[in-house]
Amino acid sequence: MPEITSLDAAIEADIWTWLKTFVTVKNDFYKRKFAPCPYALAALLADQVDVKVHVKGDVRGFIRAKSEELRDTPALSTRVIAFPPRIQFQWGISDYVEMLNAELIADGVFLNTGVTKTMPSRHTGANGKDPYFIVVANRLEAVLDGARALARTKFYENWPKDQYELVVERRERMAKRYGKTPLEG
Repeated sequence: MPEITSLDAAIEADIWTWLKTFVTVKNDFYKRKFAPCPYALAALLADQVDVKVHVKGDVRGFIRAKSEELRDTPALSTRVIAFPPRIQFQWGISDYVEMLNAELIADGVFLNTGVTKTMPSRHTGANGKDPYFIVVANRLEAVLDGARALARTKFYENWPKDQYELVVERRERMAKRYGKTPLEG
């Protein structure tokens, strides 16, 4: 592994470590049957995932630019965009991501926000305990197909009802509302 020479490279390395040691690994929550994202390992092995780190500048512009880059890069299925923990509390950030979803869903991209619960942020000013805030951009059809397939298993069995509504049902509703119909191509 090359020597880490900058903060953004160290943060990117943290996100890759989190993906490989948490997101793709079978988890106790799922009774060791599933990883938090059962499709992530295949996407990683196929080099369909990348990581982008925000270090400075306009957060909203960065989210838009990196999401549009995913849209315009057919070889990628997923992009993880990493931010300092404080960004999740920035006024209007969730509303902005939802507004951006309303635009990008028609182009086949869906955004989710989250945190790297098992990976503390190294960003300047972070306390060494709080996780990175992340925006994950995915190919919409892939996540919809994956969610439908997982619904036929016991994957969602232990999910709290509000989490299922927020993640799975919200995505399905937004896809129906903002996505292209089969007639639109």
